[in-house]
Amino acid sequence: MRTVSVAVACIALIAGVGGLRADVIDRGPSGAEALTTSPATFRNMVPGADGTRQTPYAGRSAAGFDNPYGPAKAREIRLAQLGTSTAPVETYSGNPSQAPYKWVGLLQIPNPTQQHPNQTLDCTAQFITPSVILTAGHCLRDLPANPAGPWPDPNKGQFILQYQNGGGRVFKVLCAAANPLWTLPSNYASMKPAEQQAALMTAWPHDFAMIQVEGASPTGVMPYAVDWKGKAGTTYAYRVGYPANILDAEIVQATPGIVFFADAIPFGEESSPNLVVQWGPVTDATQGMSGGAWVVNPDVNEGANHNILIAVTSFNVTNSHNLAVYPGGFFAAYLTSTEFYPLLAFVENGCK
Repeated sequence: MRTVSVAVACIALIAGVGGLRADVIDRGPSGAEALTTSPATFRNMVPGADGTRQTPYAGRSAAGFDNPYGPAKAREIRLAQLGTSTAPVETYSGNPSQAPYKWVGLLQIPNPTQQHPNQTLDCTAQFITPSVILTAGHCLRDLPANPAGPWPDPNKGQFILQYQNGGGRVFKVLCAAANPLWTLPSNYASMKPAEQQAALMTAWPHDFAMIQVEGASPTGVMPYAVDWKGKAGTTYAYRVGYPANILDAEIVQATPGIVFFADAIPFGEESSPNLVVQWGPVTDATQGMSGGAWVVNPDVNEGANHNILIAVTSFNVTNSHNLAVYPGGFFAAYLTSTEFYPLLAFVENGCK
């Protein structure tokens, strides 16, 4: 049985306890690795013995997919995740003073428990207006883990712009709101498991939230696009964020991949036309990436029609053995103007 997992979700950090280490092998500098299998070919790939599909990456460079930020560090992912492939894959550490990273930061919301009073939930977020940041809805209301709440109070949280190695510009949260459609039925607890899964799949295409912070961004805002289906230039993107498995989430990362709509996947509940998929060679950029931008045409020089946010990381899919059903595949809500702009207006007005 497959389950939708928030393995890319906000991570819980406990003061005094070391972060997760990257389960990868440093292979030194190399060129960017390109995806060499299309979604159409993916449909015909045979599942492996562990329920995952054979990796579609041949590990060769391709024009147009080179690292725009300079030399990259190649990482070899666990063989259990990649099947028979041992091709090195790429993730790029970002310079927080350059676009698109200069608009990105770490979102921290206190989530104390009796056992861990200093625990926080950490996600990625980015400025989209001078005083509003965009993140994932489950970073505020973790419906899969706690459908009925209560959830941590985001008004006690902070956003650390250009976070790196424990430092950055701190912004106090003034108000926060998730997309109103990021919700579950009131009778969710009494539903059968299959009905609960269907209810969650109905909610996932609406998994985004906005937060108003005190003060204004000193670095400007990230450009964004809504209602972008079918428009040119949205077939390849970099997923940005702070993954716990890479450098302990201390340095922002960008992971490359093709972008397509989830209805191109002809099986499973996640075959939704209102979900988008970023499918790339990096499989360990998970916890902490939630809410991070999917950036089209990254450009440190900030040219026209570059650094465009088209989605924010939402979830991946695992089977009953907690193995990725789509290695390197991550899902996000398709941002529509009918949902995006009313939420933005509400948050800009102080969530009133």
